[in-house]
Amino acid sequence: MSKSIDREGPMLLFRAILLTLFVSLPAHASVIALEDSVFELSVDVKTLLLKYYHVQADEGNTQRIAELLQKREEVARDQARLTAQLDQRYSAYRQNIGEHWTSFDALLDQNINEIRESNYPELQVVTLMREAQRGMLSELERLSDAILSDNETHISQFEDWQRTQKNLMLTVVERYIERAASSMGAPLTIDEVDIGVLCKQFDRGIEELTGKLAAPEARTILNKIRSQWLFIETAATNDEARLVPFLVMRYTDTILGRIDQLETFI
Repeated sequence: MSKSIDREGPMLLFRAILLTLFVSLPAHASVIALEDSVFELSVDVKTLLLKYYHVQADEGNTQRIAELLQKREEVARDQARLTAQLDQRYSAYRQNIGEHWTSFDALLDQNINEIRESNYPELQVVTLMREAQRGMLSELERLSDAILSDNETHISQFEDWQRTQKNLMLTVVERYIERAASSMGAPLTIDEVDIGVLCKQFDRGIEELTGKLAAPEARTILNKIRSQWLFIETAATNDEARLVPFLVMRYTDTILGRIDQLETFI
């Protein structure tokens, strides 16, 4: 009788561990999905500003405006969906993100109307819009850190690579597209960024991943990223080259998608 009880003790413990594991796995996945939504929203907000600059550079091209408005609708839906998922722990972040988005969106609308009417907005309004966007991005970054810290989890090594590459490229393209949008031919942002250094960091990231991809399909995707990135890098680092915002923006959108595709092969 005692031997039977002795055997049941370890079995009960094992079952408890399994139950805890199966309960915690969905919760962990939910946390990672929420935090990933935070990062993707930040990417979309950055991309939205780039698309605005493209409209400004193209002096109110109606097709560019339509693309910008469509992107704005997507970002607005994603922002509303994210904030709806945040529980009471993150109420302050929810409020701050909402306020920054409302301000950014209103200023974006004002700038679009100015471009429609006169082909060029007031620089001060553009500056205020960018500041609202920066405020939202900072709040999203703090929210991301809080979610990971509160749940004692972290992103994977590949996710860290993905995010680093996206942010590097978006920063480079922002400086380039600002220059294309400016009547003075110079970036509108006053904070100093060494484009050459950022480009080298992106190049190193591509090289680091090259040796880790065995599948031919993955190498093909990476080679396409490298080819389009070379075009962006050349355009962004040569102040004397002809400005080609349409191609730079198209390649930026494509590279963002291809970076996500690589996850299938990791």
